[in-house]
Amino acid sequence: MRRRDDEGTILLLTIGLSVVLLLLVAVVVDVSQVVLAKRALSAAADGAAVAAAQQADRASIVNNGLGERVPLDPGAVADVVGQYQDDARGEQPGIELAGSVDPGDPGTALVQARRTVRLPFVGWLGVADVELLATARAQSPVLP
Repeated sequence: MRRRDDEGTILLLTIGLSVVLLLLVAVVVDVSQVVLAKRALSAAADGAAVAAAQQADRASIVNNGLGERVPLDPGAVADVVGQYQDDARGEQPGIELAGSVDPGDPGTALVQARRTVRLPFVGWLGVADVELLATARAQSPVLP
């Protein structure tokens, strides 16, 4: 015998589980997007720092010689990082890269990267954008 008050229970369970699964998929997609964007941002910062570390300050080398590291030209570092930013914007819209020479070590290039990522699914929860930051350093060693 069947009880009449059990009708529709399976339908309610199926709808409830479907909603939970859809929410889980939305969160996984958004978290994956943030992780991949952070990895790409770090890679862009690393590449810009390596390119910046190759910008030797020729005047300083002529005047002071070489130490443990090749002194970097701050203007050339900023220019190279700016060019790297323009190239990176094709793949990462809205990326901002800022390059400078470490004040404590004139042979080290510092690059700070910033990008805002829009989350496609959890925006209705009030978390529509996530700001990502990355920092990279590269040195210009002098080999013996």
